[in-house]
Amino acid sequence: MDVDFRIGTCSWADKSLLSSGWYPKGCKKSKDRLRHYSSFFDTVEADSFFYSLPDPAVIYSWMAATPLDFLFNVKAFALFTNHALSVKNLPPWCREKFDDRSNEGFQASRITLWDLDRKSRVRLFDQFVFLISILKSTKRLGYVLFQFSPKTRYHERWLAYIKRLRELLPSYPIAVEVRHISWFEGDGKAKFLDLLGEENMAYVAVDEPELSWTVPKDWYITSSWGSVIRFHGRNALAWKKGSTVLEKYRYKYTEEELRGWLDAALSMKLPGRVFMMFNNCYRDYAVQNALWMKKVLGLTKDEAPLQMSLLEGLEAPLGSENTGGDNGDIKT
Repeated sequence: MDVDFRIGTCSWADKSLLSSGWYPKGCKKSKDRLRHYSSFFDTVEADSFFYSLPDPAVIYSWMAATPLDFLFNVKAFALFTNHALSVKNLPPWCREKFDDRSNEGFQASRITLWDLDRKSRVRLFDQFVFLISILKSTKRLGYVLFQFSPKTRYHERWLAYIKRLRELLPSYPIAVEVRHISWFEGDGKAKFLDLLGEENMAYVAVDEPELSWTVPKDWYITSSWGSVIRFHGRNALAWKKGSTVLEKYRYKYTEEELRGWLDAALSMKLPGRVFMMFNNCYRDYAVQNALWMKKVLGLTKDEAPLQMSLLEGLEAPLGSENTGGDNGDIKT
């Protein structure tokens, strides 16, 4: 069985990475950074979609700066995954509506999707679909990630919402990440995973701190198009209220910790494409862990897809930095 392993990071332009020295001094422009990044990796998450919808010209510039087989994975706009968003991050036409409402006493600086009227919600989603269709039509789209907020507890209304996403995006590779343990309690777990399987959506396996509310390190295959793993780090002390985002993801995986996922992959029947995306975005930690994963899989940009048979009997690589941390078992 051939598996196309796509390994990369969940950002290429966050401030911490830019200050780490990983990019050469001459890489000042976005296109130059993407060219440098794509010389090491063949996929990346475009998390900028989460914060605001980009201009189409920006997307075309990304494609122009990367090889034809380079895939962009889009993190869905924050309002579509039960996150609050600053009004200033809305498209101009939508922001103007809140400028008008402020004259009527509306004072919120951050809003949710439900603060918009139905017509605006439809228009906003249509704008999002138009933008990701650029990547899909040019075969540059890896997946569309719907990462729900930690406050989103399991409820059947959210199952209906997920099902509606498939109706709105019938031919897109959708990946769903939930971030609260309630999704795996009682009969909710089976209902959730069964829905993903029925709708051909990928369950996003996560590697993150083991806290009372976080989800377990379980890897479920629920779609035929591919599978997604996202590595958030294991900085349990920082995963508490009041910690900065930078501190939360300040964690560099050890070889032993990452090898648990490799062992799981060797024991599973995988779909044709697997994304391993590193979101421990503190300085160049994500980059270094992603490069190690590529090395241990025997991957270079010119060697995908990788035959699973090549991984049999793989020995531990030498020379990887060990920064400490528990070795969590990966349950399949």
